[in-house]
Formats: sequence, C-alpha cells, structure tokens
Amino acid sequence: MISKKQSSPEIWKALSNQIRRDLLCFIGEGKIVSFTEIQNRFQMKVGTLYHHLDTLGFLISQDSTKRYFLTEQGKRSYALIEDELDISAPSQVAYGKFAFLHYIFLRPVFKFIKNDPIRSLGFTLLLFIGLLISTYFISAVPIFLFPSFITPDFVAPFIFMITTVVTYLICEALLSLLFRKTSGKLALLQSVIIVQIPMVLLTVILSFVFDFTYPTSLFELDVWFIVLIFIFQLFFVGFLLEAIVVIKEIRFEKAGVTALFVVFMINALSFIIMNLLEVSI
Repeated sequence: MISKKQSSPEIWKALSNQIRRDLLCFIGEGKIVSFTEIQNRFQMKVGTLYHHLDTLGFLISQDSTKRYFLTEQGKRSYALIEDELDISAPSQVAYGKFAFLHYIFLRPVFKFIKNDPIRSLGFTLLLFIGLLISTYFISAVPIFLFPSFITPDFVAPFIFMITTVVTYLICEALLSLLFRKTSGKLALLQSVIIVQIPMVLLTVILSFVFDFTYPTSLFELDVWFIVLIFIFQLFFVGFLLEAIVVIKEIRFEKAGVTALFVVFMINALSFIIMNLLEVSI
C-alpha cells in the first residue's frame, strides 16, 4: 500500500497540469473508457497523450481490455477536483455570450440571500405574504406549475403554501441524494419562494383575461395556452437553476439535472392533483 507521504509528490505532479486534471475527470465521469475515446475527446498526438496518461501514474489503471479506470487514489483525487469545481461554480459564466441572463434570472438576489439568509428573511417573508394575498384576492393559485381557479377563496393561499413547501422539499431531497449538498437549507427555502413569482404572475394574468373550464386531457389544451405556460415555466426553471447554482455551490449541469427532475415531478403532481380536485383554470 502506498502511504500518503509517499504518494503526495506524485499526486501533485500528476495534477499540476490542467490537461491531466481534465483527463482524470473525463475518465472519472465515464467510469471506464478506451484509449480511442480519450483520443477523440482530447484530439492530441498519441505520444503526448500517452505521456499524460503515464504521468497520472497510480491514479489510473487498465482492465484486461486495456480500458482506463480510476484507482481508489484516483477516485479520491477526482472527488477533490469535483468539489473544487463546484465551489467555483457561482463565479462561472454559464450562459457564455448571454451572460445577461444571470441578471434576468436574479443571480444578484440569490447571492444576497446566500450571503446573509437571516437578514434577507424579512424580505422573502414580505414577498411570500404578498404572493399569498394575491392568490386570495384572485381566487386562483399555481398548483405547482399550472394556474387554477379555487373555491372558496381562502383555500388558495393554503394550497400555495403547500406547493411551495413541497417544491422546496423535493429540491432539497434531490440535491442531498444526488450530490450530498445539505447546506444552505434556509437560503434555498427563501429562494424557492422567489422562484414561484413567474407562476403566480401567470395566474394573475389568466385571472384577469381568461375564464374557461380546465380540460381533463392535456390534448384538449389550446396551443396558445401551452405556449404561454411554457414561457413562464422557462422562467421558473431559469430562476431555479440560478438559485441552486448560487445557494448550493454546484456546477450548472448538476443544477440543470436537479431542476429537470424537480420540474418533471411537480408537473406530474400538478396534473394528478388538478384532475383529482376537478378544478378549473
């Protein structure tokens, strides 16, 4: 067995180069990869590629078919690199040339909540109360991702509270199970309140403009209504992505996986609950 003192210089040498760190991550993400897959990914000369693979040393190994995989030391190094990438995630420009989307999707607000969740609590509580009052006066509420008219009026705020809490619990559970991210619970709860704004806004718009019976089948929805819901749900997803990246300090693609799972689950819950209650939109 190689001791920590013996292995440390080799590890630092192996990971001192960005290409080798990328190689280690590529092998770690693929679990087991062939030389051809590595060459196709990195597009470098065979000799240079073998040099970097040899330098990774005992961090990687090969199976009987000459495919590469991470050793236990390699897995630990990969985990450290992943954590470091996650921590740097909020400073990364995930949208490239469309960096202005960070502002549209409220990254500064989520940073404020993350940096001081106690001081921001008053702001989010006032916002939450305002959203509850709006659902009461319009007798409508977004049941997760779908706006619905509710009777009697006082029921709407309670449904909104339940959907907000359930959305938060689903998001928190997924982040904990998938990526072991358990910190920032209060900040994420506040962020989920803000994430609800697009759906409440859509509900308000529909309450003033439209009045029709909720169809029992997805195929009965009008095209314009599907497009409208899609646009507002897109903003919901954008807000949720920014919140997860900033609050939980994970990379954009991991936040995307979580957001997609959340949207899938709450969309399913929306249709189930709305059909059970036979509510109208």
